[in-house]
Amino acid sequence: MTEFTQEQYQKFFDEFEKAYKEYENKVKERRARGIHDYNIFDVLEAKEVKHSKFIASLLDPKGLHYQGDLFLNKFIEVCGIDDFGLNTLNSQVYREYENIDIYITDGDKHIIIENKIWDAKDQDKQIYRYIETIKKENSLLNNDGILVLYLTPNFDKTPSQKSLNGFKVKDGFLEKDNDKIRYKPIYCNHILEWLNKVKIEIVNLTDLNAIITQYEKAVKNLINGEKMENNLLIEQIKKNYKLCLNIHNEFENAKRNLLNELFSKVYETLKETIKTNDWEIEEFHEIKRSNKIFSIKLNGYNEENHDGNYIYYCVEPQNGYNNIFFGLKRSIKVKNRLDNDCFQDIVKESDYYKNKSSNNSDEWNGSGEWWAWYYCNKKFSNADDLILEYLRNDEIIRNDEIISEIVNKICNDLKELQDVLEKLNKKLIEK
Repeated sequence: MTEFTQEQYQKFFDEFEKAYKEYENKVKERRARGIHDYNIFDVLEAKEVKHSKFIASLLDPKGLHYQGDLFLNKFIEVCGIDDFGLNTLNSQVYREYENIDIYITDGDKHIIIENKIWDAKDQDKQIYRYIETIKKENSLLNNDGILVLYLTPNFDKTPSQKSLNGFKVKDGFLEKDNDKIRYKPIYCNHILEWLNKVKIEIVNLTDLNAIITQYEKAVKNLINGEKMENNLLIEQIKKNYKLCLNIHNEFENAKRNLLNELFSKVYETLKETIKTNDWEIEEFHEIKRSNKIFSIKLNGYNEENHDGNYIYYCVEPQNGYNNIFFGLKRSIKVKNRLDNDCFQDIVKESDYYKNKSSNNSDEWNGSGEWWAWYYCNKKFSNADDLILEYLRNDEIIRNDEIISEIVNKICNDLKELQDVLEKLNKKLIEK
């Protein structure tokens, strides 16, 4: 690797700062001219909900746009499903019908639109259940009457086998045994093409055109079609590529060092906070690759007492320490002594799990040797946001706020999970 002098680094950072300030000024100029990122669809509701609601409202022939089946016809045209035979004039459009994101039917033909525009994960038997629901409700003997549209941001996502439950995607159909359901993936680009065709048709309807233009921008933002590139910074990086590469390597070292600094303080504070006979905290480990930072065990359940078969609370980096996970983990020797079903039955009976599920603040995951709650609060999951919060705090309080917040979160977890860990470890001993 090429060696660089302090003067070379200083010159680069001075030029980089100048280019960034110039970029910020351009952004301010754009905003002053009304070219900005503010979008009504980005502030009303989150993720798929807003997209499904607005798309459904346009597709509905009886919608408040008062354009009849114009928008629905254009949608069918863009998706290339004209031959499906839907009677658009007599169609009903539903949102969240039996959990189907968008459901369109004329009584004989049925279109199921599954919206993954925000790249959400498939649910268990999701598409399979939708198909079965429509078949049962309409006593369909002929599956030609069902069409599944799978809406995603781009071209690399298909329904998971978990969602399809035995159906296979093959030549424009979902096939399983004697069932053959018509299927077609559609993408954000289809939506943009549809909106463009719609706007041409309603060019004189100023208010409606403005609303659709706002939604068009929201979709473009979703697929990064409206991002303003900072060409000045890009040129600076291109001109100084070797130096930037060196900075990039040092950046990873700095990131790891900052995380180690933060969690060493969390660890020291925790040791003072949980001085009790109930818990045993393992020594602190610096982040190197993917090893755990530290773990906390119930006293009496450890390698010496149970031949390595125990479950404990762990704080661990994942994905190259880009994420920090907080949750339950099993020792390597546990393996298949306690299966996932048994584990989840015990956990799901707890108040801890019920509280987490009821407010939808956390996501449950169980796989391999790891069971974890991924905290929706980015300060506890995304390492970069965690570091920025750590550095943001006033020097006088020297990060006490963020350290206390993490320590309090862990202590609350330990308090609420103590009974769960007791039950899990006792069950493990019985096996």
